[in-house]
Amino acid sequence: MELLLKLLKPIFLPLLKLDLSPPHLPEGSSLVRSLRPSEQWLAYRYLQTLFGFLNQFIGVGIAVIAAVAKLRGWGVAIALGIFAIEAFLIGLALVTTRVDFELRHYLVGDRSLRVAQGAWTREEVTLSYANVQNIEVNQGPLERIFGFKSLTISTAGADTSPGQENSHLITLVGLQDADELRALILGMLKNQRDSGLGEPGAEVQPGSPLGLSRLNEIRTAAVALRDAALTARAGSGAV
Repeated sequence: MELLLKLLKPIFLPLLKLDLSPPHLPEGSSLVRSLRPSEQWLAYRYLQTLFGFLNQFIGVGIAVIAAVAKLRGWGVAIALGIFAIEAFLIGLALVTTRVDFELRHYLVGDRSLRVAQGAWTREEVTLSYANVQNIEVNQGPLERIFGFKSLTISTAGADTSPGQENSHLITLVGLQDADELRALILGMLKNQRDSGLGEPGAEVQPGSPLGLSRLNEIRTAAVALRDAALTARAGSGAV
């Protein structure tokens, strides 16, 4: 399978028009761990892709047999053409599955998580730990058979009801160490909240020049209010 796909990739890659360069974390964030989906997930995706063509292949086979029986020589030519198109589509689907696997990167940084995925539709998302609301490890029956799990991360505004799609949910598929990754992200999230760190420059640290300036402004305003109150009291007493 892999040898066949290596031969087919140069044919189909120009059709996908992809940027094959690896993703990077945002500036100011340090890489803690880099992950990719497991080979078991790739095998699962191959079988899923082939199974998707099964009904179509059966229908095409029945149509080809009927065409050959009715049209004889022309039926054979039509059958060969149909099978060539079917083989092209299956090859394209398998190559796309392989390329999708190669382009999936999960970059865990000290401040944020970068997820790059997709072959037909390329998607790159950066999640700040400050916005993370929930992290769940999921494993269905087929995932248990193949030996991998998925990690779903939801941020503020996410709708976690079944069947709902939104930009606040990110799923990292094909992980063999999803539980360890969840613990790692939760640990960094806790450290960030304990240290009071959010986005760079989002908060004024105690003792900074800006904080001292704010305190001076408050003191000046309080003195002005006191003077105004004394003046008003003196004026009312004079009357």
